[in-house]
Order: sequence, then C-alpha cells, then structure tokens
Amino acid sequence: MSVFIKMCFSKIPKISGAWWSMLFGCAAFWLITGGKILWPTYTDWLMDGDPATHWLGWQFFRYSPFFQWPIGANPNYGMEIGSSIVFTDSIPLLAFIFKPLNAFLPEMFQYTGLWILICFSLQSFFAWKLLALFTQDKWLPIIGCVFFLIAPVFLWRLQVVHYALLAQWVLLAGLYFYFAKKTCITRWIVLLAATALIQAYLLAMVTAIWLADLIQRRWIKQTGNVETARYFLVGSLSIAFSMWAAGYFMLGSGIASDGYGFYRMNLLSVIDPNVIWSKLFRDQEVGGGWNEGFNYFGIGMLGLGFIAGYEFLRNPKISYEVKIIPITIISIGLFCYALSNHVAAGAHELFSYGLPWIIRPLTNTFRVAGRFFWPVYYLIFLLIFYFLFTRLKRRVAITFCVAMLVIQVIDSTDAWHHLRKKYSHSAVWVSPMASPLWGDIAQQCRKIIVVLPANNSATNWMPLSQFAAAHRMAINTGYFARINPKKEQETRENITASVVNNELSPDSLYVFNDDVLWRIASSHISASDVAGVLDGFRIIAPNLKECRTCNTSAVASISGGGAYDFERIYFSSNGTGQKYKLLGWSAPENWGTWSDGDTASLLLDLSSRPKNDLELLIDGHAFLADKHPSQEVDILVNNHHAATLNYNQQHNSGVRVVKIPKVLALEKNGQLLIKFNFKNAKSPAELGLSEDARRLGLGIVSLELRPEISSN
Repeated sequence: MSVFIKMCFSKIPKISGAWWSMLFGCAAFWLITGGKILWPTYTDWLMDGDPATHWLGWQFFRYSPFFQWPIGANPNYGMEIGSSIVFTDSIPLLAFIFKPLNAFLPEMFQYTGLWILICFSLQSFFAWKLLALFTQDKWLPIIGCVFFLIAPVFLWRLQVVHYALLAQWVLLAGLYFYFAKKTCITRWIVLLAATALIQAYLLAMVTAIWLADLIQRRWIKQTGNVETARYFLVGSLSIAFSMWAAGYFMLGSGIASDGYGFYRMNLLSVIDPNVIWSKLFRDQEVGGGWNEGFNYFGIGMLGLGFIAGYEFLRNPKISYEVKIIPITIISIGLFCYALSNHVAAGAHELFSYGLPWIIRPLTNTFRVAGRFFWPVYYLIFLLIFYFLFTRLKRRVAITFCVAMLVIQVIDSTDAWHHLRKKYSHSAVWVSPMASPLWGDIAQQCRKIIVVLPANNSATNWMPLSQFAAAHRMAINTGYFARINPKKEQETRENITASVVNNELSPDSLYVFNDDVLWRIASSHISASDVAGVLDGFRIIAPNLKECRTCNTSAVASISGGGAYDFERIYFSSNGTGQKYKLLGWSAPENWGTWSDGDTASLLLDLSSRPKNDLELLIDGHAFLADKHPSQEVDILVNNHHAATLNYNQQHNSGVRVVKIPKVLALEKNGQLLIKFNFKNAKSPAELGLSEDARRLGLGIVSLELRPEISSN
C-alpha cells in the first residue's frame, strides 16, 4: 500500500505539504457540507435555534454606529438585556472585517459558510504544521493531518451547530507554537487576540497553552525572568484589549451561569461514539450533559493508539522530557476541569466533591466543562503520531496510518451522510409575520417592546428579531449566550410598571406574551391605539389609527379577560393561574408551576372591595435537595412585607396562610401585587442533579384569597 501511495503522490511533487493540507480541508468541507452554505445570500439554513441568533446578531451589528466603543456593542439587539456580538456567537473577527464593507454587501448576507470553510482549511493546515515538527518525512504529516480534520470532536460542532467552536485550529496553532524550537511573542499576540474575537471557551484553552509555553521557555532558558514577565504582560494586555473592544465586559457581573458538573466529560467519552459515529462501537450510556462532553476518538485513531501504546511499552523514552512537563501539568488540570466535580463513568457517578469558593467564578463562567478536554484530545493525537513517526519504519508507519484512516472513514460514514443531508438540503424559512400591516407598523415605530422580555423566549424571539433587523428597528428580546440577570429583572419590572401605570411609549410596538399585563394594557388603550391579534401576535400599537394608509382592520380584537372573583386559582397546565402570573414563573406543568429566579409575582385585580382583612392560602412546596435542605420565602403585598414562609425537608408541603390587612387591599383600588422573594433559589444544574438551569424556589399548586376567619 505504501508503494501505491508513493506512486500516486510522485506525480505531483511540486505541491508543498502546506498546500496539500489546505486542499484536504477544502475537499472535506465540500464532501461533508455540499458547499451550498458558502453562498453569501443563502441565509434560510441559519434560521433555526443557535445559528439564527449568530446571523441576527450580525444583521443588527452591521447597522450599528460605526464609531462606537466597545466596537462589538450591539445596542439594538436585546436593548437593555442585550450587549455585544460576543454573546450572540457572531464571530466578531469576521464581523469586524465585513462591517466596513457593509455598503457593498447585499441586504441578506451571511459569512458563516465562509467561516466553516476557513475552519476546515486551518484545522488541516495547523495539524500538518504541528506533525511536521516531529518528522522529516513529507507524507506522514499530510496523512496524519487528515485524522485531525475528520476528528469527531471537530465535526461534532457541525452537528450541534456551534460554528464559532469549529475554530479548534486555534488549539492546534497554540500547540504548534508550544513545540516549535523558538518562541515568538508576535505570533502569540496575534493568536490570542484573534481567539478573543472568536469564542471565549477557545480563548481560555489557548491561554492555558500560552502560559505553559511561557513556563517551558523560561525553564529551558530561552527567556530570562524579565523577558518572561514582559511577554506575560504584553500577552495579557492584548487579551484584555481584544476582549474590551469586542464587548466581553458589557455585562458586568452577569456572565455567570449554572451547569458546571452537568455539562461534563465522562470517563468513557473517548470510546463513546454516540449513535451515528461508529458502525462497530455501540453507544455508551453516559448520563446527562453528554453532548458537550463528546470526545470520541474514532475507531481508526483508537487503533493507532494501541499501536503507539505498544511502541511506548517497548521503549518509553521520549526526547522532549523537559518540554513536555509544563504542557502535561496543564493537560492534567484541563482534564480534571473537564470531568468536573461530578466524576462519572458511563451512567454511574463515581464520586463528587464540593468546589472551593475561590474557583466558583471560573466554573460559573465556563460551565460547559466537557469542552476543556479538547487540548488534551489533540495532544493525545499528537503523542500517538509521535510514536508512530519516530518508532516505526516509514513504510510501516504510512501503511498503518492509511489503513486506519480508511477504517475510520468507513466506520464514520453514517455521521458523514447525516451531516451531508443536514447541510445540502434546501432550507426555506418563512416568517409568520405575513400581513402587509407589519410593514406599515415598521414605518411608524422605532422599537419593538416584548412584554415581558426573556432570553431565548421560545415563542417569538426569532421572527420578531428578524423583522426588527430587516426594518432597522430596536428590539428588547433575543437569544444570547449570557445576559445580566439583574438587568433583565430591572427591565421586566420597568416594563411592568409602565403597563400598569398606562405609560406606553408612542414610538414603540408592544407585543404581549404576558396574559395579566395584556389584560391590563388592552383595557386602557386610547381611541388612536390599535390593540388585538395580528398573525398570532398580541399587539398594541400606540397611535396607529392616526396612520391613514394603514389597514388596521387586519388586527383581530380580543377580550382582555376578567378580574379575580375570590375563587381558588390552580397553577397546573390546565388551570387558571396564567391569568394572574407576572414575573418569575416557568411554564406550567401537570401538578402546578415552579418559580424561576430570586423573585416571582402575581397580580390579583379584585372584583369587589373587601370589607374585612383577608387570608391568602398558598398550597405548594419548595425546591429542596440534600445539598439544599431549606428555603425561606418573603411574601410582599403591594410592596409591604406580609409574612416569611419557611420550608424544610420535614415540612415541605401543605397550605400556608398569610394575613393581608384590609388597608393593603384597598390601597390600589383593589389591585393586589403579590411578590415572592426567595432567599436562596437554586437550580438542579447547579446542584448537579440535571441539566435544568431554572433557579427554582417555590412550586405553587394553588392559591386562594378569602375573608379572614375569626379566631373566635
């Protein structure tokens, strides 16, 4: 077989290994995706979930002020709860390149397809550069780089549509810089800055490799103490400045999120092919969070690993003893972080441990732990090829590599066919906002205010955001990798107050998801306002009737609902609780509804004024666990403290009674704003119980308001 390979390659000896690697990258891109996604005006394939916000983030950003700081600020997407294109994963590196060219670009323009092609090419190129450090042979690195190119952990990002995370070539570039004979601060600065403009997780991994490089260069005395300190300072400043310019710091303290310990790597991940990545190996049961801990090697790479392991046992000597120590220490740290504090093998958790407070900011920021195995993953690839290249004869090494490559390709054909079908079909996305009246509304309004805004609101964020982007409008909702929960809560409270006080902005279109606020707002519209349902969206358009060319008859009227008549309210999926819920509630379930966040509220508009004090009967239970044994809930009525309810594992069910003085019920003409403030709401993901990231406080089954029963 090695003779055959030599005959084939000898026909074109003038093509360098670098060009071969780039050609292989382009060929793999066309083979796996079909190439259709490369067309810049083809955007329908992106209008689904994560890719939609990647593209919409760019669509808003391209029309943002050209001279602004941070450069990556995206003020019209999400408004108060939004921030920058960093948190829509819109790949700031390319967004910064294309924004100055916006005047020459078509209205519907996407660079995601181009980005995927770039990632394929650079993945192959830097793999070749890395492998070429360990052999003088021309073809061994070329054959080896294909394994990096078709690595399941790389192609998996196409499956889960995380396109920024396809830039795993930055890890290979970092490893190449690490193992190169001489260091160069300039190329490290370029790599660190570029990675900061791609994705935060990749930046954390590349930074770890860079720090290992600083240590090893000082260790082998290529640099002195002063020079090492200077390199560290310059590199750190380049990272900080790039992050500042891109808009990482716009959220303040709001980048933390739950999930560390759930989105982890499993000890069986390297041999777990999922359902479609191997015809021979069976899928392993690895529990929740497996998709972000997917680190399968591929059957061909596992085969080469056995051969390399045998050669190592025969002769364990390695020529890079000092050089490998810092990167090995970093790798052990990354591996432990990837496993998280809930270490599992298959479907069984082996053990868990508490995290020291000092690292919680890190784990809350980088909650998807399983990704941090990627540098180790590629280092293992490199180690395998190192033993093959240095311990085997050239012909034997080529034969084994080509044979295992063929086996890996054949074994992965189901996954490749799946990806090909996914990216080559003709996607068509049709907005549900079909009425011509929407165009008229866009001429009258500058903003879309969703009542109430929420990150990744499943019902309407995508069509509303696409409409706003197309008409240069601002919108207060969207889908973001991180938001600041305090800003979101403040925004929701401000909008609630504006609706309750009938202070709607005349230049804004209001779209209502909230039943209670819709009932209040629709009952207070003026003669010039339009309120009703348009293409399934409940809207209020202030002063739209003053538009003489607008056909407002397309808006169907709808009843705002009734007041509270002292009946028992059930919060199950078929109950009446939706009529009264304001902020802080998740979707209703068969038994009732969970609160979500530090506070939740209800609004009861009494049908008649009470003559006596009232009792509020609350039937529910708190979210408790062994690691979270108690919950305190403060009850406020019209912003006055009424009671504190205590729940623990011994007393966590039944009806609790809260007294409400008559004066509070009369204070706002019979409107009762009931708030539940939770002292320490926790999410199941935070406790390592499931992937559920809702911060649960109280699970409410029913609620009833009645006249106080006299103790006599």
